[in-house]
Amino acid sequence: MYRLCLVTDREILDNKDLYKTIEGAVENGVTMVQLREKNISIDSFVEIGKKLKKITDRLSVPLIINDNVEVARLIDASGVHLGQSDMSIEKARKILGDNKIIGLSVSNLEEAKNSVKEKIDYIGVGPIYATGSKKDAATPMGLAMLKKIKDDYNIPVIAIGGINSLNVEEVIDNGADGVAIISGILAAENPSKKSKEIFDKINKRIFLNKITKNLENIKSKTPLVYHLTNTVTINDCANITLAMGGSPLMSFCLEEMEEIISFASSVIINIGTMEKEMVSMAVEVAKIANRQLKPLILDPVGVGATNARKELIEEILEKSYVDVIKGNLSEIKTILYEVSNSRGVDALDKADINTKDIILNGAKKLGCILAVTGEIDYISDGNKLIEIYNGNKVMEKVSGAGCMINSLIGSSIGANGITLESVSLGVLAMSVCGEIACRGNENKGSGTLKSRIFDEIVSLNGDILKKEEKIKIY
Repeated sequence: MYRLCLVTDREILDNKDLYKTIEGAVENGVTMVQLREKNISIDSFVEIGKKLKKITDRLSVPLIINDNVEVARLIDASGVHLGQSDMSIEKARKILGDNKIIGLSVSNLEEAKNSVKEKIDYIGVGPIYATGSKKDAATPMGLAMLKKIKDDYNIPVIAIGGINSLNVEEVIDNGADGVAIISGILAAENPSKKSKEIFDKINKRIFLNKITKNLENIKSKTPLVYHLTNTVTINDCANITLAMGGSPLMSFCLEEMEEIISFASSVIINIGTMEKEMVSMAVEVAKIANRQLKPLILDPVGVGATNARKELIEEILEKSYVDVIKGNLSEIKTILYEVSNSRGVDALDKADINTKDIILNGAKKLGCILAVTGEIDYISDGNKLIEIYNGNKVMEKVSGAGCMINSLIGSSIGANGITLESVSLGVLAMSVCGEIACRGNENKGSGTLKSRIFDEIVSLNGDILKKEEKIKIY
């Protein structure tokens, strides 16, 4: 709700229609509208508010009235935004009720300190930069003050003042939960297009900041990741887990499974090496992980290659709940439709215009997070879809790259819980580090490349991720 607030100002619309402009902006990312009017009658204010509210109600975003509690009451707005010299919060809350949104402007540390004592929903912090949209604006506080306020007080923060598409990412990096923008959108030649540009930047930055925090958590928490994995890549999985900051544990002894999983942070089942003992263990390990409420990652390696593999995956999914399924497109299609195009463990299916829908709907159907690796990597929880364009085709020559992604995902969800961000971190880490490792490796072999990937994983940090990422969020 607070990510992108558009504050109205009819004076800078430059002959653009207010209602069409707001409608287009909301359809393209604006998550809250604040109606700001000065020097007009209550009747005119109410008339504009009612017309605007029809648009915001239809598009399911809150309409907040700036300064005027009476107008907010008369049009049944979603709430009101008050300045330091406006009506008291206590009185506004009595008039509007507890179910309405009330925000308060804050321009210094003292005001921020006092604000948390009030019954408010968010604070509008600023101006961050110099702004011409508000003639009585206070002196710009800058990013350091914004960060201190956010760090010191546990309340949603909307930053305002001079924010636009060029600086919005650094505002989010310094703690803002969202931004309020006036001229940065309304003065644009195409406000709808500008709204989408800014919203996409905010969305991605918040996502990347969560991923960065998740990466730090892995290194500080050292999650223990239990692998029931294939014997071809078991050593690589151990090393990549260590490189990421986790602690690997491998065992094929069913008698100790209850105890091992009891102190594991996450559990991985990889069916790459099919053996009779492995088959029975996979089913039992999944049950134990569920019973002990441990995050469970399933890699259905080559599920479309043989009936035995397909039957094993079907049994696991029938008898257990899986939190994450990581596979290539052919493997995921086999699970969803029992039809795919594969050769052994290799995927022959290629992404097309239907792939996004397949993965989104597949995650909903299976009730888990899907991580689908390939030329483009996709991660979805059934609501959002992440596309990752990092990586290099040369990485296909590195055996076990897919298995190692399981270890990275296991490390991430072991430290951070089962979220779209934590799963995406595991996939993104391999794609980014693989791409970096390929640079300058043209005259060397896949063995050198694998070693370089390990080294890049060790040194991976948030700054590298933000510099190198090639992701889209839907």
